[in-house]
Amino acid sequence: MRWLPIVLACASGCAELGVVGDGTSVSVGRASRGYLIDGVRLPDRGDGYVTRERWVVRNNRFGTDEAVDLVVGVARRLAPKNGGVRLVVGDLSGPGGGGGGEFHRSHQSGRDIDLLYYMRSDAGKPFEADAMHVFDDKLQARDGSGLSVDVARTWQLVKQLITAREAAVQYVFMYEPIAKRLVEYAHDSGEPDELVERARRTLHQPGDSARHDDHLHVRVYCSAADRRLGCVDLGPLDFAPDEAVARQELDEVSRELSARPHRMDRGCWR
Repeated sequence: MRWLPIVLACASGCAELGVVGDGTSVSVGRASRGYLIDGVRLPDRGDGYVTRERWVVRNNRFGTDEAVDLVVGVARRLAPKNGGVRLVVGDLSGPGGGGGGEFHRSHQSGRDIDLLYYMRSDAGKPFEADAMHVFDDKLQARDGSGLSVDVARTWQLVKQLITAREAAVQYVFMYEPIAKRLVEYAHDSGEPDELVERARRTLHQPGDSARHDDHLHVRVYCSAADRRLGCVDLGPLDFAPDEAVARQELDEVSRELSARPHRMDRGCWR
């Protein structure tokens, strides 16, 4: 049994120090201001995925059990459909959280994953991403390489992410023109309305960071267990695991803390 410092969490993200036992990873705090305890290292390559050297050397390879399982599971399920073209994985978080200030504002608590878009060559053939290429609103690479976003394969990636059993995905951050094209493709392909709507609500171009026109950024919800240990979700909880229970727990903790004298502790995220 590993002993971890943490932990009574509240909706605002504050936590009181305590000691709890937990044998798994724990994501603490917000995605942009938190840390990771006992994170799992994603292997540099596996069934259906690979990491290029530029991301391997950064060593931002760590995530929660759920985040790492998500990458491994999704890549494995996509592999038979992709004709040998692997999913290319970028950064997760550092060993204790944090993605390196020069690279990321988020990626701090083990719940963020960078994935490269599936691509096609200038001849229209599937192309395994060699690097991040910036795409324009026509989904064409701006560097003159002739590459374009592979809409069909990238949709299958999004579909696997938002229906995965390994973790509940809160956001898939991507450039709005790409997101719009994926939703249109899903609708035109006869995907169920419920699935298309889920994609529409999950795909999101952030307004306070890069527009993600060269990669997509996946964020998973806090697990139910981590939420009780100080993990904080910001934004919609519509698809969070045990969402009704989570809301009740947050309300109960908020009421308890509001009845106490205000105190600022180490481990309070704002």
